Amino acid sequence: MKDTLTIAALAIALALGGATAAWAGAPQPDERAGDFTHVCKGGANKDQACTVANEATDCPKSECVIKTLSKTISGTLTIIADDLVVDWATGVGLPRALTLMLEVKAPDGSKQILAETYQNLGDLTNLNSDLQLAPTAPSNVVAIGMDEFALQNLATDISGLMFSQPETTMANQLKTLFGATGTPVLVGLNKKSQFADHTGDNLASVLRFKVKIQFLEPV
Repeated sequence: MKDTLTIAALAIALALGGATAAWAGAPQPDERAGDFTHVCKGGANKDQACTVANEATDCPKSECVIKTLSKTISGTLTIIADDLVVDWATGVGLPRALTLMLEVKAPDGSKQILAETYQNLGDLTNLNSDLQLAPTAPSNVVAIGMDEFALQNLATDISGLMFSQPETTMANQLKTLFGATGTPVLVGLNKKSQFADHTGDNLASVLRFKVKIQFLEPV
């Protein structure tokens, strides 16, 4: 039976999971939204800082909304979880890995594919540990168990990914690609996802769905 691992995928750390799949203590989407600056949408205090909890006072006759630093970027996110990474030479697999692949259209109209694979490379010799080579995440970021069974659970409800963000490497590449400031964040998810379930064999499981990204200003 495959062991449950932990990873921050997009910190996304993309970092993931619906309310039913979220790691214990992981912030939910409404809480993560509070990590970003909010302003009044209109009225006498338009563009002034506000909080959702004090919306009526901060933004009379208006709404308290998240401050955006960019237009909406459409893309496709693919998450690949593999509990048995196969060695080419021996055909034997030990390490586990999680790969994120994000497809977006750059400002010049070209199609860009950004991908990264995550593993815990802190200890390659501890073969007896349940977490040997398991993707991991700091306890203070959004995280769920990220083995293939966790990806299977995530496929039933991806809504928990709202307002999650990529880890630093991918986030910086997005900022460079779009010449943007702030933090790239998932602000829209198309729930019509595709899922290839390989929890019953030695292939990797794959989850793929459309996303919308905006650059937001952290509080």
